[in-house]
Amino acid sequence: MLIAGAVVVVAGIGGFLAWQHFQGATVTTAGLAPAELKPINSPLAQPQPDDVIEGDANAPITVIEYSSLSCPHCARFQLEVLPQLKKDFIDTGKMKLIQRDFPLNKPAVQAAQLAHCAGPMRYSALVDVLFQTQEQWLNEQAVEKLAQIAATAGMDRPTFDACLANKDIEAKIVASRKAGEDAFQVNATPTFIVNGVKMEGETSYDAFKDLFAKLAPSGS
Repeated sequence: MLIAGAVVVVAGIGGFLAWQHFQGATVTTAGLAPAELKPINSPLAQPQPDDVIEGDANAPITVIEYSSLSCPHCARFQLEVLPQLKKDFIDTGKMKLIQRDFPLNKPAVQAAQLAHCAGPMRYSALVDVLFQTQEQWLNEQAVEKLAQIAATAGMDRPTFDACLANKDIEAKIVASRKAGEDAFQVNATPTFIVNGVKMEGETSYDAFKDLFAKLAPSGS
């Protein structure tokens, strides 16, 4: 994988493959006893007003994922691990998921803009579609490919173009990355914050289940 610097400024989103930093299977909490887990004390470890929450807002386990829609490891989590977590933990009220933007390049910013423009009710479904079709739109024709995805979601071209031109949405997406860097030293995707405990890299269902049992035994 191509690895580059993690400094983010709005002016720097012009490059097609700038900012790339993917993370493989590196789970920092593996083998740790409950007493050894050290939650990061940050307000961002809790839901924020702009977060889209999937699951029961009162669920005892909060999983925050910093991800990029252009990240292949994030796509595998979304398509292979998350369905199991939904079945066993989200749908049963034990866990809630918050996905926060940590874009790795310009197409990832544009894809995130599209997801946010779809609105909170359609956000999660569109994120699923964007990960499923990642190989189709992650190229030099990203805008046109994303416009086609937008059309299938009921968004006409003028609305799509206005979405990508919206500097406020773009700035919030970039700010989400900067906030993750500052609060949790996120420097790769995916990175998970589970009840304040940081897990880096591609993480298996069993690794999540093990950590959940340590953090909230009664809710596992």
